Amino acid sequence: MNKKLLTLAIGAALASAPMFANAAATVYGAAHLSIDMLDDGNTTNNSLLTMASNSSFIGIKAEEDLGGGMKALAGLEWQVALDSGTTGMANRNVFVGLQGGFGTVRLGNYDDIVKNVGRAVDFFYSEQIGESRSITAKNGGLDGRLANSVRYDSPKLGPVTLTAQYGMANNDDETTGLDLTAYAVGAQMDMGGLYVGLGYKSQEVQNLALNGKDSATGMRLSASYTIGAFKVGGLYQNYQNDAPAADQDQTVYGVGASFKVGNGLIKGQYYVADELTSNADNGATLTAIGYDHNLSKNTMVYATYASVDNDGAGAFSVIGAGHSNPNDTTGFSPVAADSNSAFSVGMKVKF
Repeated sequence: MNKKLLTLAIGAALASAPMFANAAATVYGAAHLSIDMLDDGNTTNNSLLTMASNSSFIGIKAEEDLGGGMKALAGLEWQVALDSGTTGMANRNVFVGLQGGFGTVRLGNYDDIVKNVGRAVDFFYSEQIGESRSITAKNGGLDGRLANSVRYDSPKLGPVTLTAQYGMANNDDETTGLDLTAYAVGAQMDMGGLYVGLGYKSQEVQNLALNGKDSATGMRLSASYTIGAFKVGGLYQNYQNDAPAADQDQTVYGVGASFKVGNGLIKGQYYVADELTSNADNGATLTAIGYDHNLSKNTMVYATYASVDNDGAGAFSVIGAGHSNPNDTTGFSPVAADSNSAFSVGMKVKF
């Protein structure tokens, strides 16, 4: 079934929903599988061979012309585990919105600007082994989405786009203390081969035990420059949490580069996470090298090797948040004061 027929089929199935019955809908997504050889550095279970479905998903985007230069928008994404056949509606963008000369407003569960700023310079961004989230997402929640949020993106102001987002309380249950609110602001500049992104996020969680609230903040700055076949980029991140029991303050930074060779791409990156708490010796480094080969505009095969070297009390994993599913890595237990690594070969088809 080709893309147009699939679009018509899904549109017919959703005919009872007025938005999709009257709006132009597009089906899109990605099918991404890899075979990974994992070494957790633990001598009791040293290696694991597994197949991973890496954020494979199917989505529907719809828009309707409302006149006067304004459009109504909607989007739904379902994550699909290609290795086991299970599906879920978790951790994907789902929203409704409006777009016009004023910019774009989206309501729902959607990426925040801090995540966007990081992924823009991640040379293994497509959920491969070695992605920067192995290091940047370990603490602080700076690589996710904001639920129950309102996000505003300005129209292009020259080469700059401004973003602001507010996430409302997810749970007001006084027995659990889960009363999370958050906001994020930032800007991205794309001018020729130069990209610069800056994002800031603050979130507040009710702490019933202390009859107050804990707050955490994160800042991320990234930049990249492309000239011909060569691209170089880097990121700086700081995360702070003022919870009395934690009092965390961590800096993460990294650099990466890639070089196009015909239909292929040679790439590598190196990231460092400093201590999360003072004198805790719980940082780590990430090293990743890889080769991507484009079989077509939408189909890519690749091979990647990545390693995480933990400090004495570090507990970072070479598997980032976007790579694999929990059931794929049962038995993979990286240990502190040691390195864990992975060699991965995969295929990704976008549609």
